[in-house]
Amino acid sequence: MEKKSIYRYASEAGLPVGLYLTLMSACLLLSVKVAAAPLLILPLCIGFPFVLWFQIKKISREEPSYNKFSSLWLGGIYTVIFGTLICMFFSAIYIIFCEPNFVHLYVTNALDAIESSPMAGEYEASVAMMREAMEAHILPTGLQFLMTMAWTTCFVGSILSLFMALIMSRSGKNITRQFPA
Repeated sequence: MEKKSIYRYASEAGLPVGLYLTLMSACLLLSVKVAAAPLLILPLCIGFPFVLWFQIKKISREEPSYNKFSSLWLGGIYTVIFGTLICMFFSAIYIIFCEPNFVHLYVTNALDAIESSPMAGEYEASVAMMREAMEAHILPTGLQFLMTMAWTTCFVGSILSLFMALIMSRSGKNITRQFPA
C-alpha cells in the first residue's frame, strides 16, 4: 500500500474543519437576520482548537512517521487552509447571492444597538465616524470582509497548529522512550 502524503491527510482533515468553520461563519453571517446567532460564535471558537487537535492527532495516529514536529505543524497548517477554502466558498456564495450588503447591514445594526444603549453618549464620536464611513462608501465589501476573515483564520490556525504539533511531537517521543518497539 502506498503511503499517503501529509498533504493528502491534511486535505481529508480539511473537510470536517471546513464544515466546522462554515458553521462559525454562518453564525456571523446570519447575525443580521437572527439576533441569537452570534451567541454561538464564542462556544464554537472555544471548540475549534479541539476539532483541530483531533484532526492533527488522527494524522499522527494513522501515519506514525509523520509524528514529527515539522510534519504535524505542516499538516495542521494545510488542514486549516483547506478548511478555510471550504468555509470561504460557502460564505462567498451566501454573501454574493443572499446578503450582498452584509457589511453595511452589520455596521448599521451595530450602530443602532450602540445608539439605543444607555451608554450611547460615550460613543458619540465613534458612531459619527462610522456613519461618515458609511456615507462615504468606504466600508469593505462582503468579499473583502471574507478575505480578511480567511487570512485571520489561516493565521490563527497556523499558530494553533504550531503549539499542537509541539505538544504532540513531544508527547510522542515520551511514549516511544517508555515503550520501545
